Amino acid sequence: MKNYRWILIGFIIFLIFSVQNADARKGTNFKKADANNDGAISNKEWKMDNNKKAEIKAKIKEKIDKNKDGVIDDNEKAKVKERIKEQKTKVNNWWEKRADTNNDGVVSEDEKTAWKKLTKERIDLNGDGEIDAKEKRLCWRHARSKVNTAVESKYDANNDGWLEENEVKQMLKDRHSIITTNGQAKVDTEIEKAYDSNDDNIIDSKEAESIQEDIK
Repeated sequence: MKNYRWILIGFIIFLIFSVQNADARKGTNFKKADANNDGAISNKEWKMDNNKKAEIKAKIKEKIDKNKDGVIDDNEKAKVKERIKEQKTKVNNWWEKRADTNNDGVVSEDEKTAWKKLTKERIDLNGDGEIDAKEKRLCWRHARSKVNTAVESKYDANNDGWLEENEVKQMLKDRHSIITTNGQAKVDTEIEKAYDSNDDNIIDSKEAESIQEDIK
């Protein structure tokens, strides 16, 4: 009888830990489903959560199912995979904009290899394998910067659509002068974004100290 009791106690403890682990894994989903934040999911909330999931699945299926036959065939699946692959190779972030040297909107394998080499040899100054905020903003010293705005185009002396190191340096000198005079300036170039540490689209006098340091 005692053995049975200990087995029963052990089984109950196991169930408790199992439930706790499940709650930990599903905590985010639980919060989403618990619409009124009362710590419990009612039948109505459960149905609403399932209805939302079903609605999202239906919308996705509708977009993928081009021939509207109610079935996602191999051809439609292949097209989805192709679109995902294209999205991954397109220029989406700051380093890809610099790596895309032929300006075709896609980072090729050769461009990716060249960028990795440049990063290792010249951009990752402390050699830790990561690009920190300072190293990111100093990229203009080692890699050409694409002309994206009217302000940048004024400094593109040879009109090739790219800013060389000396052109960026002159632009930052002029921008720093404006900030020093007015106390702040609106971010008008992609390069300036790296100096806008609080992402408010304004370079203030404190943030301008980094510009002054970099153009010495």
